[in-house]
Amino acid sequence: MTSAAAAPDRSIQPWRILCGLVISGFFLALPGGLLPLWGYHIHPDFGTAANYFLILGAGLGCGAWLALRLRGRIGESGLFMSGCFGGGALTLLLLAFAAPPAAFWFQGLALFSAGASSGIVNTAVFESISEAYEAKPARITLTGGIFFGIGSMLAAWLMSICLDASNPTRLLAAMALLPAAAGVVLSRHKFPAPHPALPPIASTVQDLRSPLAIMFALLLFFQFASEWSIAGWLPVILIDRLGLSPEAAVLLLLLYWFALTGGRIVATRLLSVVHHGRMVAISAFCALFGCTALLAAGTRFGIVTGILFTGAGFSAIYPLAAERISGRFSYYHPGYFNGIFTFAMMGGILAPFMLGHAAAVYGLQVIPLAALVGSCAVFALILLIWLGRKVSGS
Repeated sequence: MTSAAAAPDRSIQPWRILCGLVISGFFLALPGGLLPLWGYHIHPDFGTAANYFLILGAGLGCGAWLALRLRGRIGESGLFMSGCFGGGALTLLLLAFAAPPAAFWFQGLALFSAGASSGIVNTAVFESISEAYEAKPARITLTGGIFFGIGSMLAAWLMSICLDASNPTRLLAAMALLPAAAGVVLSRHKFPAPHPALPPIASTVQDLRSPLAIMFALLLFFQFASEWSIAGWLPVILIDRLGLSPEAAVLLLLLYWFALTGGRIVATRLLSVVHHGRMVAISAFCALFGCTALLAAGTRFGIVTGILFTGAGFSAIYPLAAERISGRFSYYHPGYFNGIFTFAMMGGILAPFMLGHAAAVYGLQVIPLAALVGSCAVFALILLIWLGRKVSGS
């Protein structure tokens, strides 16, 4: 009796599950720092650089697809082991030897592995967090965004160190120990019971065909596209426009991720005291102002102002909009939300791919201009979603 009572409870807490998004954020944010590390500010072959984002997005989709098929065999703990210990450690080892003069196919293999690792980890998180999400959707999503942002900050910080290091290969190889350790720690916990089976397809189709669901999908597309277009190309833009050193430009990318993450931390504190609709509107306005500043600024002060407003503005739009629309669906299933999140992330990653090819023809100014247009679209869609809720009386 005594030994049984003293046995530790290994049930994993929601925040520990969300820690897995640190790995996902780290790998998906890598291209922003890798482009200067691989010399694309010196040899501006933006079309080739843009293809890295396409490869990363393909890896993300394949990783999510593979994880859904392996989950029944290996469970969530096995998925975390595969994404962190297997894919994560392998990715950093590949990246350690991917710097020029490495071949393009080898660099692409490293980024495909990064995307696949993120897709596997994302699936494990969404399949494990369903009960906590149903209770507090906005807080869980914001907390997940904070952990994701921490991972993105770590990626920018690591890339800035590699740009200044005498032996970045050894540093990246040593960093492979971190995701391996994270996979081992997460795999030792007891995860919640599997979520019930998917709801009837008729209910799914009816919900997804509603105008509000379509507007929400468009909101996600433009939000993530704007956010990741800046994140993917910001260092190269700053080096080209202001003549900054690669190290300084990547540190400003770190500032961008810090503004995004800090904005989500502030938003979690304001959830209980500020009307959520008002918070979404303020966030959209800040993002619009920040993108305008990034497009027009010609000094370091103007760029820093634009980065802070853009990051803070983007920080809370998705979590709060997701909370506002979640009540309109007749079901919750982590597979659907994982699919929506993966689709949105792939859209966000593919936007830098398309804009990179546009920049090869029209110049780098098309990237902040596209982010500004996307922010305007996000603001308009938020207004339409509000109007739809008022008309429907919900």
